[in-house]
Amino acid sequence: MIDKKVFQFVLLILLIIISIIFYQIYFSDNKKIVQKNDTIIETEIKNLSNNSEEKSANIIENLKYVSKDLLGNTYIVTAESAIIKKDRENEVKLNEVNAKIIKKDNTTIFIYSTTADYDKISHNTVFKEKVHVEYEKQTIDANIVNLNFVNNFIEILENVYYINEDTVIYADKAELNLLSNELKISMINTEDKVQITGKY
Repeated sequence: MIDKKVFQFVLLILLIIISIIFYQIYFSDNKKIVQKNDTIIETEIKNLSNNSEEKSANIIENLKYVSKDLLGNTYIVTAESAIIKKDRENEVKLNEVNAKIIKKDNTTIFIYSTTADYDKISHNTVFKEKVHVEYEKQTIDANIVNLNFVNNFIEILENVYYINEDTVIYADKAELNLLSNELKISMINTEDKVQITGKY
């Protein structure tokens, strides 16, 4: 009698163990497959949304914008290509950018960059990636240059490398006032120091 109860108990435990193993093999794998399928679907949706974003934009090649301010300064921007989004037609993303600001006194500031964001209304431009600025006998390399055409002001940011005939300066930030021609070079963190080398 006792042997029969022990045998039934062992059978019951064995049945539970087999059920757990069966569940792990078949049902948990199905869950993984469902999760993988969800991921694939999400990726396809993201890819579709990216494609629709491209379809909602106009791509223009060999673009040129020319504008003039009230003080007589002329601003010319050219790009190898540009993307204009239909929902934001005043904002243009430029690629391989050349720009120049021809001032009233005929001095010219040249700006080159890999990309730029250009506003067709204000003409304000944010130059990005490998930005190079040339002004008279001075050059500045940086990651970002914000040209505020409305306020006649240029802000140069990140890894600012300034060179003139006598001096080399490495800093975080440079500001050029287009009206006064005043150039201010500084560090964003006031505890850091501007690195200057050159002839004195």
